[in-house]
Amino acid sequence: MTRVRKAAAVLAVSALALSGCQTTGNNQTSGALLGGLAGAAAGAQFGSGEGRLVAVVIGALAGAVAGGMIGQQLDEADRLRAEDAARQAANASQPGPVHWKSEKNQEVHGWAEPVSPAKVEDGDLCKNVKSVYYLNGQEQAETKRFCLQDGRWVEA
Repeated sequence: MTRVRKAAAVLAVSALALSGCQTTGNNQTSGALLGGLAGAAAGAQFGSGEGRLVAVVIGALAGAVAGGMIGQQLDEADRLRAEDAARQAANASQPGPVHWKSEKNQEVHGWAEPVSPAKVEDGDLCKNVKSVYYLNGQEQAETKRFCLQDGRWVEA
């Protein structure tokens, strides 16, 4: 196992362990955990050797912070709408954004769309989907990786 993969594994296990200590709510915990893992995966795409390790750590930290902030501000129903929009965008036969909006709060809405062509990564066919959230007038964004499994694009 390479140093980068070991570091990514340690980050993933640490994030899971630390998420059990989180007391601010499931949405923030889930957002931070998923954001951290996505950030680590994104960081692993850059550099080599020690440089890649640094990119993985920085990506994980940035993703955890961004994911935690988004998760904290979306209620469960809105988070599910946002996740569904990202899944629909990944599986759409035509390019373009998939929009969603909150049923409770007019100032909470967003969209998702693929931002990279599908390519083989570590033996899987994968692509990135960007989700943009508008939360009380503030724009936030995150990118998630989706891979083809059993004929459907699923979040990796």
